[in-house]
Amino acid sequence: MKSYLPFVLVGLIITPALFAKARLGEYYLGFGYSMADGGNSADDLEGDFLNFRASNPFDSSSDLGIYLEYGNLERTGSDASSWNLGVDYITHFEGPDLGSSNLRPYLGLGLGFLDEETPTRLGEDGFTWSLLLGTELKINKFFSLHLGGRFYGLWSEFGQNEFTTDLGCTWWFNPIHGASFQYQHAVESELNYFTLEYLYSWQ
Repeated sequence: MKSYLPFVLVGLIITPALFAKARLGEYYLGFGYSMADGGNSADDLEGDFLNFRASNPFDSSSDLGIYLEYGNLERTGSDASSWNLGVDYITHFEGPDLGSSNLRPYLGLGLGFLDEETPTRLGEDGFTWSLLLGTELKINKFFSLHLGGRFYGLWSEFGQNEFTTDLGCTWWFNPIHGASFQYQHAVESELNYFTLEYLYSWQ
């Protein structure tokens, strides 16, 4: 049995490299947990969120995604529920004109609804709009990095807005299963989010 161990280990290493993939342009479901911490000088904020995400290629150069985030924000000792539901349309670019097919810049638009028991991120509840900008960099066949930003606000009050930066990495273990880790910083509310997500892809 011991003589087969090196071959088994090599197989486990090589298999993900042969079959795994990036995130843009792929079908997948994501289930995750986020921990939030930070706040400005007036508020000390902590939070825990459960996340659900689904992405579906709309065509060869664009994706349609939905997301649901639900959890609690603790603000100076008191808990308040928070949930955020939305849909994003993302167009990504790749090819020889960009110098590398491993680099995928993207632009996106989003619509959503934010409801917080104690409004924190935008100061009010309501329907939201989003503008997205970023890029995905495929390091190899199973590992990619993501850098992006989201500028969003309320439809009812355009003076209420927020900007978040997002840095993450994705690892596909095989054609079906993957994981990602993301760090996000909200500029106005000064919140830091750390998210661990399991990814399931059926194609």
